[in-house]
Amino acid sequence: MDWRSAADTAGKGRDGSLSRVVSGRMAALAFVLASLLVMASELVVPGTYSRIAVVVIGTAALVVGAASWWIPWERLPRTTVLWLVPVGLAAIGVGFVFGDRNSFNFSVTFVLVFVLIGLTQRRWVPLKMTPVLLVAYVVPLVVIGGHLGSAGLESAIYVVPACVALGELIAWGMSRLAEANDEIAEGEASVRQLFDAAPIGICKLGIDGRFIEVNRAYGDILGYDPDQLVGMPMQSFTHPDDRAANQELIGKLLTGELDQFKFEKRYLRADGHQVWVSVNGSVVRGAHGEPLFLIGQIEDITERRQLSDELALHAVTDPLTGLPNRTLFMERLETALHHAETSGRQMALMFLDLDRFKLVNDGIGHDAGDRLLRRVGQRLQGALRSSDVLARFGGDEFTVLCEVAGVEEVDAVVARLRASMATAVAEPDFEQFVSLSIGVALSHPGGMAPSVLLRSADIAMYQAKRLGPGRYVVYEERDEGDAGRKLRMSNELHRAVRENQLVLHYQPYIDMRDMTLVGTEALVRWRHPERGLLPPGEFIELAEECGLMVELGAWVLREACRQGARWMAGRAVAGIEGEPPAMSVNISPQQLSDPGFTDIVASVLVETGFPPERLWLEITEGALMRDPGAAIAILRTLRELGVHLAIDDFGTGYSSLSYLRRLPVEALKIDRSFIEHLDEESDDRAIVEAVVALGDALGLGIIAEGIERPSQAIELASLGSFVAQGYLYARPVDPLLVGDHLPRTISGWEANSRLSMV
Repeated sequence: MDWRSAADTAGKGRDGSLSRVVSGRMAALAFVLASLLVMASELVVPGTYSRIAVVVIGTAALVVGAASWWIPWERLPRTTVLWLVPVGLAAIGVGFVFGDRNSFNFSVTFVLVFVLIGLTQRRWVPLKMTPVLLVAYVVPLVVIGGHLGSAGLESAIYVVPACVALGELIAWGMSRLAEANDEIAEGEASVRQLFDAAPIGICKLGIDGRFIEVNRAYGDILGYDPDQLVGMPMQSFTHPDDRAANQELIGKLLTGELDQFKFEKRYLRADGHQVWVSVNGSVVRGAHGEPLFLIGQIEDITERRQLSDELALHAVTDPLTGLPNRTLFMERLETALHHAETSGRQMALMFLDLDRFKLVNDGIGHDAGDRLLRRVGQRLQGALRSSDVLARFGGDEFTVLCEVAGVEEVDAVVARLRASMATAVAEPDFEQFVSLSIGVALSHPGGMAPSVLLRSADIAMYQAKRLGPGRYVVYEERDEGDAGRKLRMSNELHRAVRENQLVLHYQPYIDMRDMTLVGTEALVRWRHPERGLLPPGEFIELAEECGLMVELGAWVLREACRQGARWMAGRAVAGIEGEPPAMSVNISPQQLSDPGFTDIVASVLVETGFPPERLWLEITEGALMRDPGAAIAILRTLRELGVHLAIDDFGTGYSSLSYLRRLPVEALKIDRSFIEHLDEESDDRAIVEAVVALGDALGLGIIAEGIERPSQAIELASLGSFVAQGYLYARPVDPLLVGDHLPRTISGWEANSRLSMV
């Protein structure tokens, strides 16, 4: 049912007008049927009475039936319809007495009358009509008398109740039908009302893309009356640039690839203006899944888009000059450097500073200074190529980014920039000559971080300012100083982590009593492409400063566990029994304070398959004392994983014995500074002896590092410390020099190393 027709017919069920129309016309058909029955029965079995009477009665019933069809039943109250019942019953009685006296027809006709009562009246009316029915049924039977009358009177016992019961049943059904019809009509009327009054545009679209129905809001958005849009193709109102995407989404809806979609598009209004809308589209399917039509909902978002575009523009442009700001410039710089790296060209980044600009602000005011900056920006823009990027970086600083073939092309660009400032900037209230200090940095092959190139240009610009106004300098590495070198190395370290330039070397620690291998410590090295193999002292502090330590430490942990798992597999192949030596990894303070550190350890163990009971993590005493409470919680979590813990460089961090007792550590590693003069200084010997005694008292293992002379080993053994590490036994080496598996003794380690080097 259409929404409009539903609204028109709403309410016709419960007051009975609609059902009265239906039942009234059924009554008309009943009169016609009755007349035909009377006449047909007279033809089949001639009656006792005059055929003329039969014809008259039948014709009268036929006329009444025909007239009843055109009666405006919906306008008649129920009582009027009810008064027709006695007339009908009387007609049945007269027809029976003067007709063929067919008792079956007589009974069935009464049933039909009460069917009509049930169709037209409320419940309980058929029951109330029982007396009338009884009189109308009995009187004709009494009049005719005889055997037929007696048999008819006996049939009243079941005919009358049957008529009443059937009438009541039909009246109950019609009332339920009327209620259901009302609910459906009211629901559809509500939908119609919601459709018409919805604040967002709603349309019903055929699968051919033409509008079937649109509401008022939809028409308002497009600037048309809703009726004008019906039958028109939706694509004709869609902006040409959005038609392909729109058609693609509709196609995916129809094929079932999408259940619904949401996207933003442009419509062309009746007045020619463009309007942005947010579109929600869905498809309505039939019982067999075939698409019937589409439902579209649109919302005018033109103002929101304009505001968003303005905010986006303000976010990346300088409000004073309209040039790109620092944010947009850095984005373009990153893109340009990537393009230059793939194309083999060079990018030149120029840092421009207006000489003595502070004097302008102080002398003629900030408003004049702002106007001067706008004019300078316009002149600089006019001196550059369309592919070059000019930005205001802040204050009186501008940056230029351009692709060049070499220094000669840089000279040409700088010459044009200087020429643009050759004449004075004239304003109504002042005239100002402007000179520029320019620093230039060129990208080089192999990739370069944007921040490094920018820093280099900045350094060159300050070099130029030191030389005097109006000068320019091309950056060279010797200009950077300590800060510049640290910045360059930071960039190289980022690349080293990304490009796998880091490697691990392993140094064993042994039990001095039988020279058996207890474990190995993983030590990171940087295989620098220019400076060769760098020890951790060259870059660990820098990694901590530039925030790389967590990433670098995670790599070391993962690689050490992988190597340990490979050595364990090699021992199994070689048939070496017993527990394999442990793997020891140093943990930095930044790693220990990282909230996700314990998760990293757990995932590394799962990923590499290295058993947690063979992994030792060494944490410096100073790192533990930064936040002892947090450290204790993290260490306990690590111990729950099955990992062993040791305090590295013990004796240098001024730890409290109360905290040491609470820490879930299992070993103390004596710092090499106490071992260095162990065989010479009595104070160092006393400290080591105290640490060994402390370890014994707390049930902690003791490891001494930095053993380089036999005399140091002898002193340690005399103090009761037997696990040692140092150059006396072995230096850190590449795992390839150790072999496929870890040997039992340090002599096996040395033999493997010599064999691998051969």
